[in-house]
Amino acid sequence: MEDKKIILISVSELEPGMIVARDIYTRNNQLLVPQDSEITEELIARMTFFGIMSVRIYANDDIEESTTEEDENQIYMTQQEKEDFAVFKENYELTMDHVSDNLNHFLKTGNEIDAKELVENVDKLMFQSKNRYEIINMVHNIHSFDDETYRHSLNVAMINSVFAGWLHMSDYERKQLILCGLFHDIGKLLIPKEVLRKPSRLTEEEYEIIKKHPLLGYEKVKDLNLPESVKRVVLMHHERADGSGYPFGFNIKEIDPYAAITSISDVYDAMTANRVYRHGMSPFDVIDIFEKEGKKQFNPMFLVPILNNLTNTYLQHHVELNNGMSGKIVWINKSELACPMIAIDDEKFIDLSKERDIKITQVL
Repeated sequence: MEDKKIILISVSELEPGMIVARDIYTRNNQLLVPQDSEITEELIARMTFFGIMSVRIYANDDIEESTTEEDENQIYMTQQEKEDFAVFKENYELTMDHVSDNLNHFLKTGNEIDAKELVENVDKLMFQSKNRYEIINMVHNIHSFDDETYRHSLNVAMINSVFAGWLHMSDYERKQLILCGLFHDIGKLLIPKEVLRKPSRLTEEEYEIIKKHPLLGYEKVKDLNLPESVKRVVLMHHERADGSGYPFGFNIKEIDPYAAITSISDVYDAMTANRVYRHGMSPFDVIDIFEKEGKKQFNPMFLVPILNNLTNTYLQHHVELNNGMSGKIVWINKSELACPMIAIDDEKFIDLSKERDIKITQVL
C-alpha cells in the first residue's frame, strides 16, 4: 500500500475499515497499533483511551462520513422511566445552558464565578434521580443528543459526583469534584474555534495547539476564588499514573487525587459519547479496556472500586450482542467485569467469560 496517498486524520474521524499507514505508539513508546492494521471500534476505543489524537491512514476515496442513527435506548424503558427521562433531559438542558452562560461570561469579563451556585444547580439536577446508578444511566442516554465541551463538562461533573459516593468521600469533597468536572476542560474554550471545530483534518501544529488546553485553562483560573484542587485538575486531568500523560508527564505520586478521579470520568464519558462519525463505545468495551490496561494509567485505588460499582449500574439492563441476539444482564463476573452473564430468555444463558467470541455491542 506504499503507493497510496497517506493522510493525517483525527481519531474522532476514524471509521471501521480504514487502514493504518504508520505504526502507532503510546507516549511511553509502546507499540499500540501496527502499520497496515484495519481500524475497528475496539482500536478506536484503545486509541481514545491512550490519548492518541491523530493517526496516519491510507487515503480512500470511497470512505464517506458516517451519520449517527436515531437512538433506540428507550425501547426497553417502562412508561414511568420514559417520563422520568423526559423530565431529566429538560432539566439537563436548562442546567447546561446555565453552566455555559456562566463560563462564557467569565471568559469574556474575567469576573469571579459563583462556584457555590453552580454546584447547587448540578445537585438539583442530580437529586431528581432515585440513586447514583440511575444518574449514570441518564447520562448514558443523554449522549444520543449531541456532544460538545459544555455538555461533556456537565457530564463529567455528574459522573464525578457519583464516583465520589462510590469512593465514600465527604459531601464537601463531592462538591469539589463537581466543580472539577465543570472546569476541567475550560482551556478548550480558549482554543480558536477554527481549530477546535475545524470540520476537516487538523494539521500537526493544530493538534499541538489543542494539547495546550490544560495550560491555557490553568492560566485562566489560577487567580480565581476556586479551591486549589479544582485548579490542579484543570492542569492535570490529562496526566497519567505511568507518566505517559501531558503536559508534564507526572506520575501517580505527583497527580492530585481529584485529577486522578476526574481523568477516569473524563475518559469514560469521552469513550461512551456519540460522535458525528461513530456511535459511542459500549460501556462494557470501555470497562474491558480499563480492566486490561487502565491500572497502568489510572490510580488503582480509585479505578478498582469505580469499575466494581460501574458494572453493577448495568445489572438487569437489556443489551445487544454481536451475534445478533439480545438479552438481559443477570450476573456480574467479579474476576472479569466486562464479561457478565446474559439471559437470552428464561432457558438460555450466555456467560461472556466463556463465550469469548460474543460481546456486548450496546446497552439499551
